[in-house]
Amino acid sequence: MATKKTKEPRKRPQQARSQTTVHAILEATVQVLEREGPDSATTTRIAEVAGVSVGTLYQYFSHRDAIFDALQEREFERAIVLMQEVLSDNNLARSPRETVAGCVQGMLALYQASPGMHRVLAMEGLRSTKADRIHSFDLRVIALVRHFLTATGAPIRRKNVDAAAFVAFQSVRATMLAMLLESPAGLNDKALVEELVDLLLRYLVDDEWLAQHEDVPGSRAKEESSTRVLDKSDKPSDRAVDKRPSQKKV
Repeated sequence: MATKKTKEPRKRPQQARSQTTVHAILEATVQVLEREGPDSATTTRIAEVAGVSVGTLYQYFSHRDAIFDALQEREFERAIVLMQEVLSDNNLARSPRETVAGCVQGMLALYQASPGMHRVLAMEGLRSTKADRIHSFDLRVIALVRHFLTATGAPIRRKNVDAAAFVAFQSVRATMLAMLLESPAGLNDKALVEELVDLLLRYLVDDEWLAQHEDVPGSRAKEESSTRVLDKSDKPSDRAVDKRPSQKKV
């Protein structure tokens, strides 16, 4: 009977030297994925780049998937730190656009740092990382988004804040992962940020409030507001008409 692979590290790095070794192994894995591709990321090649023996590598990781799992956990923590900083209560006074842009640009920067690694983690994630850990990460981020939505001074147009927090986060992550895997034509990093920021602002924030506080092109409320102003001030019947007879030039 085949035994199930364990994904937990064989040896927990407690001392500074052990932590340095684990860090070297993780960084070597990233280097191989970025420069040589996933097919080259064998434990032998990773150990070679890390400058350790294969035996030393196996003291900490039982197989390659365990290394991928550790990399995924590290990326989870980096994403959490990013979201905690951007969605901090200290930033509640910032405009919705600044906050949303900070989240989107920060997430994009994480992916851009090691796109090859993130491609592998996206494809291998469900196999190499326990589903409950992925779910736990999602819940932590969604809780941060939800807290900010309930605390911000900007009027949120979604009545179900729990659903809004989930949809907002998953929209960003799914779109970025799709771009990472597909590289669609005509969609560069700048365009991606602009589209996602606009998408989230329109989905989350009251449209009329946005029209009054920010210059959002194409805002329906802004167009309606402009129409109301036009109706009140620019109708010919409302203008003062000069009824004096015109004087002919001699």
